[in-house]
Amino acid sequence: MNKLSLIAVAGGLLAVSSCTQEDVTPAPKHDYTIAFRAGVASRVNPELDYTSNPATFYVSAYPNSHKPVDGIVPDSLFWDEPFYLMGADLYASTSNQKWPTREQAEKVEFFAYAPSLEEIQAAGLTQLNPNDPDYNSLVESYTHGMQFYNLCQDGVRLDPLNQENQTFAGVQLYKGFKLGRFYVATDISKQVDFITAHIAADTPSSEDDANLGVELKFKHQLSNIELRAFSANKDFNIEIAGVRIGRPYTGGAIFNFCDAEGNIENVDGGQWGISKNPQRHSVDYIYGEGDEIYRMGTFNNLNGNQVVTTAAHSSAAQASSIMGKGGNAMVLPTKNGAWNPEKNPWIAPLYQASNDGKDPLPWSADNEEGDMYFSILLRVTLKPTANEVNTPQIYPYGNNTTMNVVYIEKEKNSNKICGTVPTKTSAIGANNEIVEFGWASMPIGVNWERGKKYVYTLDFSNGVGIQDPEDPRPGTPIIGGGIKFTVSVVGWDEESNDVKVPQE
Repeated sequence: MNKLSLIAVAGGLLAVSSCTQEDVTPAPKHDYTIAFRAGVASRVNPELDYTSNPATFYVSAYPNSHKPVDGIVPDSLFWDEPFYLMGADLYASTSNQKWPTREQAEKVEFFAYAPSLEEIQAAGLTQLNPNDPDYNSLVESYTHGMQFYNLCQDGVRLDPLNQENQTFAGVQLYKGFKLGRFYVATDISKQVDFITAHIAADTPSSEDDANLGVELKFKHQLSNIELRAFSANKDFNIEIAGVRIGRPYTGGAIFNFCDAEGNIENVDGGQWGISKNPQRHSVDYIYGEGDEIYRMGTFNNLNGNQVVTTAAHSSAAQASSIMGKGGNAMVLPTKNGAWNPEKNPWIAPLYQASNDGKDPLPWSADNEEGDMYFSILLRVTLKPTANEVNTPQIYPYGNNTTMNVVYIEKEKNSNKICGTVPTKTSAIGANNEIVEFGWASMPIGVNWERGKKYVYTLDFSNGVGIQDPEDPRPGTPIIGGGIKFTVSVVGWDEESNDVKVPQE
């Protein structure tokens, strides 16, 4: 998974090769190399520590300010310049960018982001289906929309597609330095962690000051979503092989580093502009090769010729991530009410992100307005008695016409997954088998803020949920009562609260 996390990287002296005389025109009065000390203001996923992996961020710089003077936009010192992690904790540019003199500029304004625009664009293009007859034209349209950075002046259209008056509210929010449009990959494993930083730094007056480096404090600009699960049910076991987050914001967004006046002193490092009718697709991850089926309950397994009973994830304390190797989802900040399967089984659009330049339309506390849900790809079987190893399957149902079934090829004597196959009779390895999985959903109202990691712990002890909105009978109860769960906000910003979602 291509998630970026720069974690508390300390600064240090930089030693890079000097430019030739031809590279510096006119020659500055000094030769101070621009250096950075970079870190994220708060942490996420410590195992993705980029102090021990390749790390790059991209910087644009302006003398004094990017703001127009007498209607003229100043020339940048450099634009979209990559700075690399060179050795332990050192960030440098291979082009050896220099500070101006203090006579030329008392300050330098820096805008930084990661990952690269190419990675962000590639993630967005994964929304498109290569088998679509209009694929090439859709790629062209998306690529045209992803014009990204644009230093705007008053009176200049700000949206790449020239639609801000019709599509966006509060055009003044997009003056200045921006990135747009931003699209989220619908395959969770291909999503990126978008971080930004900006600062107006004093031009150093000595080489020692320059060698201290400019401290960039990156902030996460997306919301991080993790699902965990457990089940203490005494009658059936549950196995999980995928997750789906239904209808968060996935596109049509513009990120602006500045406030309405073009200033960069934003507490949150900038602001998102979400369109009035945002693009919302489900994002999901189905376990593939290298993943293991997540088991909840008590299972009998063959170890040689001996039957061994193992317990797995049967209490809240034993709940762990069910995101698989796809990792946590990274989505645009989203405010959306819960799907109401009785009034809106096919999820007609009931919700808009903004309303004539005002705050987003209210979503009801009783979850009647919205279309947000989670779905879990699972399989339900009876618990074993005595030395039983294989027990009857309860879900997916035998009559697959009422639901969508995903066929998983796995090793016979382990939980290891080989991948998905088209049908139950597909050709597979001699030591493998095909098992059926189906989607089970739960409505959920959300108000996700950027820079926060939301952890949902799902309790399947009393029920499995309802059929997925994409099934032939959406909203139909599957087994037992509704799924209960709690949500906490951890990692990036600390916050917690309990949430209960009605299922019927």
